[in-house]
Amino acid sequence: MELKDLRYFCLAAELGSITRAAETLGVSQPFVTKVINRLEEELGTQLFDINKRRIVLNANGEFFYKGAKDIVIRVDSLVSDMLFMQDQAEFTTTLLYNNAGYLGALNSAFMARFPKSVLSETYAMRSDIISKLNTGMAEFAIELPPITPDESKMIESVTVLRDTGSVMVPPDHPLFKKDYVTMEDLVPYPVIIAPKGSGMRDTIDAVYAKHGFTPNVVYETNDMDLQQRAVLVDKRGIAFMSAIHVKDPLISQYCRRTKVDHAFGVVGLSYNKFRPFTASMKEFKSFAVGFFAELQKLIDSV
Repeated sequence: MELKDLRYFCLAAELGSITRAAETLGVSQPFVTKVINRLEEELGTQLFDINKRRIVLNANGEFFYKGAKDIVIRVDSLVSDMLFMQDQAEFTTTLLYNNAGYLGALNSAFMARFPKSVLSETYAMRSDIISKLNTGMAEFAIELPPITPDESKMIESVTVLRDTGSVMVPPDHPLFKKDYVTMEDLVPYPVIIAPKGSGMRDTIDAVYAKHGFTPNVVYETNDMDLQQRAVLVDKRGIAFMSAIHVKDPLISQYCRRTKVDHAFGVVGLSYNKFRPFTASMKEFKSFAVGFFAELQKLIDSV
C-alpha cells in the first residue's frame, strides 16, 4: 500500500466516481479501478457499494477513509512545512469562493506578498464549499455570509468584512443622479444578480425580504463582467456591487452607495478547524485577515 494509492482512493470516495477521479488525476479509469481493487484485496474487505451508478463508501470504507485522509493531509502538511523551513516559500493555496467581488484585489495583494506562490481560486456553491472544506479538498473559503456551526461543526468561519454595498446604474438611469439609494428607490427596477445558492444572491434576497419585497430578477450570472455589460451596455437593470467599487476609478461613476438598514454582506474566511495547519496555511490566513482589515477601512471611509 502506497501513499499514492490512498490519494486515489480518497479522491474516488469524495467524487463518488472512479471515472471522475481518473479524469481529475489525469490517469485512466482502469488504472484507478486497479488501485482500489488492490487496496480491497490487501485489506480483505470491500470498501465501496454501487448506488445508481455512483460508488458509495460502505461502513468499512468510511472507517478506512477517515484514517487514509488523515494520513494524506498530514504528509502534505509535513512536506509543506519542510519546504517553508528551507525558505522555499513557493506554495499553492486552494481557495473557494461564492462571491467574486473581492477576488481581484485579493489576488493582486497575494501576488505582491507571495510572488513565487499560487492562489488557486475556484467558484463553488455554498453546499460544495462546505463539502470540500469538510473533506479537506480545499484549504480555505471566502463566502458570504459566513458558514455557521449549524451548517458544519467541522468548519471555523471568521468574520473578516462587513460590506455596506453599492448599486451600479447606467448614466441615463433615474438613480444615477442620487448620491445614496434606499430600499424604496431600488424596488421598482429589474435586477441583474448571481443565481440562487450564491452568497450574493442569498444576501440580496434576504435584504429585500426584510423590507417586504422580492427582487425582480431579469438576468442571472456569476460573471461580474457580464453583469456590468448588462447594466451599462444592454441597460437591462441594476446590479449590486461591493462598496469598494465606489472608489474604483474604472466604474465608480456608475456606483451609488446604499442606505439600507441591513449589512449588505458579511464575509467570512473559513477553514476546517480539525485539519493540521501547515506553515503556508498560517501565512495565508494571516495575510487574508490583514487584507480584509485594510479593505474594511476603505469601505468605512466611503
